[in-house]
Amino acid sequence: MNRGTLSIQTVSERCGINPVTLRAWERRYGLIRPARTERGHRRYSEADVARIRRILAWLDRGLPIGQVRAVLDGQTPTALPGDPWREAGDEGLAALAELNTRRLEQWFQRLTGDYPLEAVIGQCCDPLREHLRARPDGAASRTLLDTFLRQKLAGRLLARAPSRRERGWLLMAVGDPLPALTRAVLAGTPVWCLETALPWSALAAWLAGDRVIGVAWVLGEHPGRRRAEQLWPLTAAPDRPALCAGPALTEKLITPPWLRRVVGDRAAFVAALDEHQQRGERGATGLVS
Repeated sequence: MNRGTLSIQTVSERCGINPVTLRAWERRYGLIRPARTERGHRRYSEADVARIRRILAWLDRGLPIGQVRAVLDGQTPTALPGDPWREAGDEGLAALAELNTRRLEQWFQRLTGDYPLEAVIGQCCDPLREHLRARPDGAASRTLLDTFLRQKLAGRLLARAPSRRERGWLLMAVGDPLPALTRAVLAGTPVWCLETALPWSALAAWLAGDRVIGVAWVLGEHPGRRRAEQLWPLTAAPDRPALCAGPALTEKLITPPWLRRVVGDRAAFVAALDEHQQRGERGATGLVS
């Protein structure tokens, strides 16, 4: 008997999966069967959590969602790893070529209903953007895709912004805003995400209070020397964590000693936010060696 005690929100946070996806796995594919309270609320057990993690492991290997149940039941998968993402990319390309935003919306909704958002972005949207960047005729389609993704992610972020008395991270995009938006929406902590990075002097009023846990800049492009000096003055010395990350963070970029550089992918960035969040750090500089 499934004696679950975990709510869908708890499982969502522990496994990094949107509740909408968990419901789709239950209703559409029969992958999980949580218990129900008398009022019909889902309650998951530790066995359910373990099964969800097994599902994620198969999805990471490229198994189509429609085959996961059979594999969990002991059958051999029939599709090669990566097939669902290649097919999804082709469908996205077709929608962009047709300027068919309704089809693009349906495409994105279906993917994020079946798969974790992180997988959709990393396994489908990122390769699709890079494919369009490399194509001589891909600029228009890439611009449409970027605009669509910005709108979709911004809507999710508005719904997850810190409440009136809640603390959160301040994330700011330098250049291309998509790297910041994707990291913000995948973070497990409340965030305010600005698509334009403000000069350090403009942050004084926000940093004077206690609502901002820390500040993070996500580099979608390499800032020039003058721009960098506006963002990260050498003499700033903030009293809370300050991080920079993103695809444009390179060894050539000069940053002040008080600014922590987070090298790596989105997971490394989210882990850095969680590290500070759990430690509740508010030292002289907020640095972690």
